[in-house]
Amino acid sequence: MELLVVLAIIGVLAGLLLPALGYAMAFANETSCLNNLRQIGLAVHQYKCQYDYYPPTWKNGTCRWMDLLKPYLDKKCDVYRCPEDRQQIALPWDPDITMSYGMNTFNFAGNRYCFWYGVAAGDVKRPSRVILIADCTPGKYYCGGGRKFKDPVTDVDYRHAGGAFCAVFCDGHAEALTATTQNDWDASLRN
Repeated sequence: MELLVVLAIIGVLAGLLLPALGYAMAFANETSCLNNLRQIGLAVHQYKCQYDYYPPTWKNGTCRWMDLLKPYLDKKCDVYRCPEDRQQIALPWDPDITMSYGMNTFNFAGNRYCFWYGVAAGDVKRPSRVILIADCTPGKYYCGGGRKFKDPVTDVDYRHAGGAFCAVFCDGHAEALTATTQNDWDASLRN
């Protein structure tokens, strides 16, 4: 009888602790994702300091933004892989990179302000308020796109707890978001 009581107490305690452990694991994964994006943001900052431009999303058939960051960020360090990305899809042209993040490719005000083509550092007047890279559909390297905005954003993967996604902004800070507006993606705005 005592053994049954002890087993029942252990069962109740386990039932109480499992949700807390699940929450802690989700929080740890989100923190790891934000750290990955901060590292990518630092690499973008180094690229921007050297060229005075944000890297273009696409340069040619075998060179995209993450390829341009290779001198600043080792592709084999798993920084391009979000721990909440369950599919883990490698890039077809570079199987050493498992891609979980995509660059903002909205084009609201012409190519000068579209990261697909590369944007001059001085043209982004609100770097702390413009999303540069975010969690995206596994295997893709870009998100958003076009001139029409809608939330949820095309190809953004809201994979974190509470329906959130993680993003790094043009100034290098990263945060988790559940909803955005066009202003968060538009590099052409000044206010």
